[in-house]
Amino acid sequence: MGTGWQAVAAEVRAVDTAAQIPAAGWDDLAGADDLYLARPWLRMTEATSGVPMTYLFREDERGLTSGLPTALLGPEVPWQLGRPDTLAEHCAADGLEGAADFLASLSDAPCGLFMPSLVCGGRHLGRTRVLTRAGLTDPAGATERLVVAAEELMRERQARSVAFLYVDERDTMLRQVLAARGYASFVSGSYNWLPVPDGGFDGYAATLSRHRRHRVQPERRRLRAAGVEVRLEPLTDDLVAPVSAMDVSLLVKYGARATQEQAEQTFDRIRREFGADATVVTARLDGELCGFGLVLRHHDRWYVYRCGFDYAVKGDLPVYFELLYYHLIEAASAARVSVIHYGTGSSEAKRSRGCLTTRQYAFVKLGQ
Repeated sequence: MGTGWQAVAAEVRAVDTAAQIPAAGWDDLAGADDLYLARPWLRMTEATSGVPMTYLFREDERGLTSGLPTALLGPEVPWQLGRPDTLAEHCAADGLEGAADFLASLSDAPCGLFMPSLVCGGRHLGRTRVLTRAGLTDPAGATERLVVAAEELMRERQARSVAFLYVDERDTMLRQVLAARGYASFVSGSYNWLPVPDGGFDGYAATLSRHRRHRVQPERRRLRAAGVEVRLEPLTDDLVAPVSAMDVSLLVKYGARATQEQAEQTFDRIRREFGADATVVTARLDGELCGFGLVLRHHDRWYVYRCGFDYAVKGDLPVYFELLYYHLIEAASAARVSVIHYGTGSSEAKRSRGCLTTRQYAFVKLGQ
């Protein structure tokens, strides 16, 4: 795909870098719950993912009406949960609804059928969607036009499939459009977020079950007694290397392929793109870093993106929930943060700490 404006389908434009997106119009479409579809994140993804990106959008006399990021993924990409073939296999292994039947319906191995694939709605896990301007008279029609354009782009780029991997169950419009266009679907996971309650930590604790509430305070006292110091601090250049090492350690522990160099590139790019909106919640024991969580701000939302731990330093101390829940919730009110996004995975543990959860669905269509 060359640079500049290009017609992909009737009334749909395409560019291949986020720098070419009409800035103000796209920012109006990407609201408070759309960090991973906003321009800073798209620029970071372009710089670090190593895959071709294409951005589809439509305009009228008032500016942008709709937008859809896409990424062309080849069979070599290591993102097990970010590509349709390996995601389907993972979901079937976890017993998620519809995944086993989806695989059973295939005529060949998923990789050979689906890859390369044009993955739509952002290169991240959770809340895949088409951006549309509020107040459109025909939002379903605007959504379908971009879906049709993505299918045409799939054929132009000689991909074997087009996929929307994490469509929220509440996004009934996109789900209906994709189903009507012949996409197969299965449950791909769940997405978690926490509305910050009034009253600081005490207000939050009051929302927990009695059993959970009675466990939280002893956990926090144990950390204080051990001398663990938890604080929010900027993502500085000095922090990039140590948090990258912990990030890689956690990813490798769960079977992902990751290197220190890749992680440092990602964290450094996030530091440059987000500036003061990239914060690290850190845990230190006797001055030595033993855990971190990367928190990105978008409007009045915090997004917990990555975390990691030095298990040799922290031992069995309950650092995880202090870092990513209790301390963040205490700090949220002063920071005027109303919602903390926790993304996909570990939903049972997240619900036990007060998160709300919604199902995500994968939609996949083979090229003709």
